[in-house]
Amino acid sequence: MDALDAIFSRRSTGRLTEPAPGGDDLQQILEAAAAAPDHGELRPFRFVLLTGVAKDAFGQVLAGAYLARCEAVGASPTPGQLTKERTRLGRAPLVLVVGAVHSDDEVIPWVEQQAAAQAAAENALIAATALGYGSMWRTGDPAYDQQVKGALGFGPHDAVVGFLYLGTVNEGGAKPPRRPDLDGLVTWWEPPA
Repeated sequence: MDALDAIFSRRSTGRLTEPAPGGDDLQQILEAAAAAPDHGELRPFRFVLLTGVAKDAFGQVLAGAYLARCEAVGASPTPGQLTKERTRLGRAPLVLVVGAVHSDDEVIPWVEQQAAAQAAAENALIAATALGYGSMWRTGDPAYDQQVKGALGFGPHDAVVGFLYLGTVNEGGAKPPRRPDLDGLVTWWEPPA
């Protein structure tokens, strides 16, 4: 699949199944992610892979973080939400967590370091699509939770830019490619008269 076909074919799929990308396919996805635009070549992106038993165990981390967030604001956890947190990663056989690692660089601001990690996430999604896999980019409270970030090996000044769910689209679940409507999105700038 060429690059433009992959871009227009990439659609979010909420539930994915085996097989997940592995071997050479996973290597290509990670290399595509690491090829993202990166001002100053800081390589501020990091990738954490969750699959199998590790993915299931990380569900306990997500549940614990949810309980801590509830306690911090004096709220009572709901059993439904607790179960959702515990099973959140079960929506796909492989979860690729993309993080931005903060560097105190005098030239490259933090916002640009985060943008490089976001570009890495998008590259990973497009590469997965080009290789025939489905994907979904998710964030939510866990992406901003210090306990979750720490469990993934990120520091307090780092950012989780996304949990990328990767796998195979269920039969009949594929969405057609889409060409976005540009109405209202584009203007040609002209100098003042």
